[in-house]
Order: sequence, then structure tokens, then C-alpha cells
Amino acid sequence: MSETLHEGDCLEVMQTLPAESVDMIFADPPFNVGKKYGGKAGSDNRADYYEWCARWIAEGFRLLKPTGTFYLMTIARHVFKMGCEMEKHGVFVNKVEWRNVSACHSKRGFWPSTQPIVVFGKTKEFRFNTYAQRRKITQLRWGGYKTKPQGQLLDYWDDIPFVYAGSVRHPEAILRPGTNKKAHPTQMPVNLAARCILFSTNEGDTVLDPFNGSGTTGTACIKLGRNFIGVERESEYVKLARIRWANFIDANVPPKKTNGLQETPHSPLV
Repeated sequence: MSETLHEGDCLEVMQTLPAESVDMIFADPPFNVGKKYGGKAGSDNRADYYEWCARWIAEGFRLLKPTGTFYLMTIARHVFKMGCEMEKHGVFVNKVEWRNVSACHSKRGFWPSTQPIVVFGKTKEFRFNTYAQRRKITQLRWGGYKTKPQGQLLDYWDDIPFVYAGSVRHPEAILRPGTNKKAHPTQMPVNLAARCILFSTNEGDTVLDPFNGSGTTGTACIKLGRNFIGVERESEYVKLARIRWANFIDANVPPKKTNGLQETPHSPLV
């Protein structure tokens, strides 16, 4: 399996890739809410946000194989625009709601408790591994079942905690040295990307993440035996992801036998 990370603008890099060359896309783009990616002011504030999204969404569908699937994580205010744009190029599969309690709220609206992930196939032949994961059946539905309940996963995911940091930190949280703040402000959990990958790809398939960030999707691909292509514009996050992947590989490579002795993996990078 391979991990390829391009440093640069997502649209420019995607335009250099061959058509119908990837099996799945997981995109978690900036949400145009003023985040300081790479510590830079104005890096998440575009007047042409929806037009920009339309361009890389179209390019993403060009890159997908006919059996490919496009996962796009967004926020409630953008979900309808994103869905309409994706419908121009593919077929609707699901709108997943991931339980991710927002740190901000408004006194003039309900407190957001989920984050939508819009799922489209390129064609009706999109791959979907129905029972890649199952949920535990705790209650039988009224009227019973004609066959044994299979535990098919719902489109509401409340079993994957978000990556938090502060006085208490999530075990996956990557912190800035000497602080309790995340190195990447929107680091997502590996299990979120892994679930999407399991349901929409097979081992050896290729996954593209046009907004690589801290490298979570790539980590899930390494773990699951998928090829990975990432794009990231911030040099700081490119370095972060490469170190993260090297650490993960070192921690999971079985020791080699040399002349009857065990050769231990390399020491973790810092």
C-alpha cells in the first residue's frame, strides 16, 4: 500500500490526477467560519466559497471510478448547497449525521449536536459493503422480523467521540508542543474516516482526501490496507501528517527476525 501527499492547492493538484483513478473521496473542507489554519488569519474566509466548492466537487467526481463514492463532511448551514452541487454529478446515497457537540451556540437557535456527512455515488453502481460494521440490536421492532435482525448501521452515528483537547484530551489528540491545544483545530477521529472507508472500499482500493489536514484519513487507510492520496496547502500540516504516519507505521510493524533475534521497530518520532 502507498501514501502520497501533495503539498499545494487542492483544485490545482486534483486537476493533475487522471480521470476515474480513485475509489473513494473523503472531503472535510474548511467551512468558511474564520478558522486560522496554519495560524493564518483569513485562511477560512472566502467571498466565493460556494463557487470554489462547486469546482473541487466537480473535479472530485471526475476522479472517481464509476463504482466510487464521495463523502463530504460539512456543517448545517452548508449542507443543502453541498447536496445540490453533488447531485449535479452523482446519485444520492445518504446524509449521515455524526454526533459532534459544537463548542459554540446561539441564543437565537437550537444548539447544534450533529455534523452532516453527505454521501453520493458517482453512478448507481457505487460500492457499498452493507455489513462492514454492525450495530448491537437492543430493542426488537414492533411486529418482529421475518428474518433474524442483521444490525445494519443507521445513518446516525453517536458512537464515535470527537477529538477534544484541553484540561482533558482525547487519546488521539495531537497537541502543539508545550500547550494543551490541538495542532490542527479540526482534527477528526480515525474511526470516523475508517467507517466510511470500510463501507465504500475494499482492501487495495485508493482513497483521496483533498483536505488532508492532520492526516486522519491517511492513518485510517494505512490501518485498513488502502492506498491513499492526500492534498494539503499548509506546510505545517504536511509535516505533521508525515510524522504521524511514520509513527503509526513504526508502532504497528511486527518485529523482524534476524539470525534468530528479534529486531525492534524504530523509536517513535517526536
